[in-house]
Amino acid sequence: MFTQRPIKQAKTIDNVYGSAFYHFEAKDRTIDELRKKLEAKTDNQEWIDTVLSDLIGRGYLKSDKDFAINFAEMAFNSEKGSQFILSKLKEKGINESDANEAIDYLVNRDEICEFTILNNRLSNMTLDSYSSDKLYSTLMKYGFKSSDVREVIKSHPIASTLPSKMQIKAEKADIVKEIEKLARKLKGKSVIKRELQQKLIDVTNFDEQIEKLEMDGSIDFYENCQLRLDKKRFDLSNSKEKSKAYAYLYSHGFSSDEIKETLNN
Repeated sequence: MFTQRPIKQAKTIDNVYGSAFYHFEAKDRTIDELRKKLEAKTDNQEWIDTVLSDLIGRGYLKSDKDFAINFAEMAFNSEKGSQFILSKLKEKGINESDANEAIDYLVNRDEICEFTILNNRLSNMTLDSYSSDKLYSTLMKYGFKSSDVREVIKSHPIASTLPSKMQIKAEKADIVKEIEKLARKLKGKSVIKRELQQKLIDVTNFDEQIEKLEMDGSIDFYENCQLRLDKKRFDLSNSKEKSKAYAYLYSHGFSSDEIKETLNN
């Protein structure tokens, strides 16, 4: 099994400098990120503080405010929203005040409109493979406000017509198989119809399909009604218990005729 090699500990402050420059070569880092990297290299806080202070003074390491402005500027240029920027800067150890200040500074300096950025991003997207749900979650992932995402989708000629995942699934559904599946769960006709409607499945021919399934013996709702009743222990010799049994079966979608025959048996 693969085990990570232990980090070689620094013996001198020069080793700490070396580690700092190594991590800089990989990518730009915040003070907090670099501090954590150096703390893995040495527990000598004096060395760490000296190196960080020196790197800041020499311009190698940006202050949190400068880092936040630089990061936010690149994010806006990449068509990301402020929520994305705030989240990422928080992960990098930048406090919320510095992050918000950076965003406000750029919005004012460059006259940034996030709704325009969002609209541009959507305009450049190919929407063939998207449902409305997927498009919404994708745009939210880029850090835009929920209200802006809904509005820009609503105003887009194609995005506004995208079906939801449920609608796509409903269009592909085989109503006969759906009816049979629910009937196997001992549900009556009215409950089956209601659940199909909730799934946005077209029930225009529901009664016709039910009749065919009953005629060919695929489904026997009278038998299912009895099986549903057998799951409970009602004392049918007691009128109150019998009323409870009726209500129980009715709530599961069985018809009055099916229930009466079951209770009289």
